[in-house]
Amino acid sequence: MVDARRALVVGDVIDDLIVVPSGPVRPDTDTTARITRSPGGSAANTAAWLAALGAPVDLVARVGAGRRELHAAELAAAGVTAHLSEDAERGTGTIVIIVEGDRRAMLTDRGANATLDPAEVTDALLDAAGALHLTGYSLFDALDPAALHDLVARARHRGVAVLFDPGSAGFIADYGVARFTAAVRGVDLLLPNLDEGRLLAGLDERSEAPAVAEALLDLAPAVMLTCGAVGVVIAEREGGIRSMDARPVITVDPTGAGDAFTAGVIAARLRGADLDAAALAGMAAAATAVGRVGGRPSRQ
Repeated sequence: MVDARRALVVGDVIDDLIVVPSGPVRPDTDTTARITRSPGGSAANTAAWLAALGAPVDLVARVGAGRRELHAAELAAAGVTAHLSEDAERGTGTIVIIVEGDRRAMLTDRGANATLDPAEVTDALLDAAGALHLTGYSLFDALDPAALHDLVARARHRGVAVLFDPGSAGFIADYGVARFTAAVRGVDLLLPNLDEGRLLAGLDERSEAPAVAEALLDLAPAVMLTCGAVGVVIAEREGGIRSMDARPVITVDPTGAGDAFTAGVIAARLRGADLDAAALAGMAAAATAVGRVGGRPSRQ
């Protein structure tokens, strides 16, 4: 029998090229760096972390021609059931990630992710799901607002909780804040970071996290606002606002920390945890993620 409490993740698969310079990058000359290639993508990373945390998980995504078997094998090895389609004309999405301390810059080619079709999320997958997780990276170029609303409606009709990670403040600005908020309004749990939250709420950089989280309740009945090493602010329309501190950790690479946090939250919610316990689980997963290079959990 299919597990009725599976996680269903819809979004991007990416080839990551992670660059960790040995020191400040020097223009017009060489800077030594540690360069690592690894599979990534916010949705794929979240799915891999979900599997590592013991949650059964399906991933719907799109890759470039000739890359489906490779990515499916990588995901299967991570414990993810992948439902991948191929784009005959575009390559798999690629990101160059330049890591400096706990900050990173990303150069992105969306590739095949831009043609992901929401119709690939079948009724059978939704019937088996306990939670549907969507990322803003898909909305930016693959899912139009009508398609997103249709997918969310199909999920909610089945009683499936819908979680949404906005993904990128830069891409939100390019997409248009008003257009973006109209598309995501009504999801069950919104999971932005502080920069994304301020942008979506129409607040400036002086705005404190609790005020940002409260403002975002206009978009969703519950919000988890991540604030990096500081922790998380949780806001609920019927449960008030509270802050949860993160424990100190040494950051090796912040790539995938947000995805690991989201996975921890989803896995805990599928087990019946409340939002506070889910946030703690998310922070624990994120702490593990930042202690290693790459966006996915170690298989060791």
